[in-house]
Formats: sequence, structure tokens, C-alpha cells
Amino acid sequence: MPKIFVIIVTYNGAKWICNCLGHLADGQSPVDIIVIDNGSTDDTASLIQNNFPKANIIKQKNNLGFGQANNIGIKYALAREADYVFLLNQDAYVYPTTIAELLFIHQSHPDYGIISPLQLNGSGKELDVLFQKFFSNSYSHKLCIKLGAGHLISSNILPVRFVNATAWFIPTACIEKVGLFDSSFYHYGEDNNYCSRAQYHGFKVGVTPLASIRHDKVYNLPKKDLLLRKIHLVPLCILLDLRKNIAVASLLVIWKLIGYGWKGIMQRSPEVRKNVLKEIKWISYNFPEIMHNRALTKLPYTNK
Repeated sequence: MPKIFVIIVTYNGAKWICNCLGHLADGQSPVDIIVIDNGSTDDTASLIQNNFPKANIIKQKNNLGFGQANNIGIKYALAREADYVFLLNQDAYVYPTTIAELLFIHQSHPDYGIISPLQLNGSGKELDVLFQKFFSNSYSHKLCIKLGAGHLISSNILPVRFVNATAWFIPTACIEKVGLFDSSFYHYGEDNNYCSRAQYHGFKVGVTPLASIRHDKVYNLPKKDLLLRKIHLVPLCILLDLRKNIAVASLLVIWKLIGYGWKGIMQRSPEVRKNVLKEIKWISYNFPEIMHNRALTKLPYTNK
């Protein structure tokens, strides 16, 4: 039986973590659970220790962000001869057969380096809003509605250019060739970058409608904050898909700076400012490499 390690990054996740780990415990597939706690100030760590003693919790003093924290868990899994890692958000819940179905799909399609289950909303009756936003770049709105309603199509895997990392099933062969998340990305963008790199190295990225998870997240930000988040997120996605338009890319980098706050990035917290400037610097220095990698990926961003 392949060794599967589930990696969960937590940050003040007391609201969800018992449900998240409880659903994993009820699953049909045996897994090892690694939790990297990013310096939570609530009861997240104690809830895990008291209710799920078999989970391995690695506490951090500070919030390392999504990519760096996952890297700690991935290294832990690889050191213990993992065959697969399953990256799962703290507010996401598997079904009893989710991981077994993901394993079956990868064994049937070993050329895939990243496989995501369908990401449903908290009720499980529709696709998660953010997942649908990205998935609809490759497939029709009609198909999104059918999938959300549980009307599975005949294909057991659907290739995409990008899928957000709420739930990623990754064979260690992919990690050994592609590497870890780039630590230049503090939060947001690291999954887009990793998808691009995986495809550059010859791995496919896909979504399987035969497996699903529920993502218990409500997107109810005020309009101003939602606009800022869009400005923050969209430029990087577009940047990774540009070819030669340096002027547009430069403008998007400026947008990214503005997107962190109406009064400018220098008035944000020192931690945010440090990581955002680091990310901007990385984009500026590595723009030619980003373009080269994107040019060699197997799928276009839009595949309708």
C-alpha cells in the first residue's frame, strides 16, 4: 500500500480543524497526518493534541506563509519515504473515499504531477466560488454547473493549466523533479508558480470529478477589500501566462504594489511589507525565466 502523507497548514483554525481532521480519520485510506501550525494564537494546537494524538504537529513561532510551511511538511514526508503527499487546507473536508479515489486516478494517469478533487462549497451542493473561477478558464460554465450538481461526466480527469492548492494530490516523483514551493511567495501565487514549473518539467495538472472535498469558506469580503484581493491575485496569474509584453508585465507589478492597500505598501505591517517586496523582487529578477517556463508548458491558460 502506498504511503500517503496529508499535510495541513494551520493558522488560527480552531473553527475548522476538528472537522478537517475528523473527516480524515473517517476515511477509507490509511494516511499519516502532518500539521504545520503557523504560530496560531487560538486553540488550534491544543485541539489537535487533545483530540487527534496520532497527528504529527510541527509548531512554528511565526506565520511562515503557505508555501514555506508546506515545504516543512513535505520535507518531513519525504524523509519518511512518502509515495504521495496530499496538501489540504485547514477549512477543507474530505469524503470517506476521496483519497482512495485520488490514488486510483493517479495510478491510472501517472503522467499527472498535480491532481485536485472537485472543490465544492461548504454545503457540498455547488462548486467552491474560487475553484469555479479558475476552472472556468479552461471549461464552460455549463460544465461547472453540471459538476457542482453531481452530474459526473465520462472523463475521469480533466487537464487544466492551473488549479488552486486547496487540495492537491502529488506523487513524490513530481516533487523530487520540480522541487518545493518557491519561498519568495509568502501567500498567494505560490500554487500558480508551482503548476507552471510542474508542467515545464513534463507533468500534467488536472481535476478529477470522481473525487471531491468540501471547502468551508465564505467569500464575504467588503467590496473594497475584494477589489484589493483581485488586484493582488490576478496580476500574478496573468504574469505567468504572458509571453513577451514586458510593458504590461511591469504595469501589473505596479498594480500588485498598489493592491496591498490604498495608502501604499510602505504603510502595511513590517511582515507583509518584507514578504511582498521580496516577491516583487523575485518577479523582476526572474521574469525571463518565468516567460521561458510558461512558453514550454503543455497547456494554455484558456482551453475552451
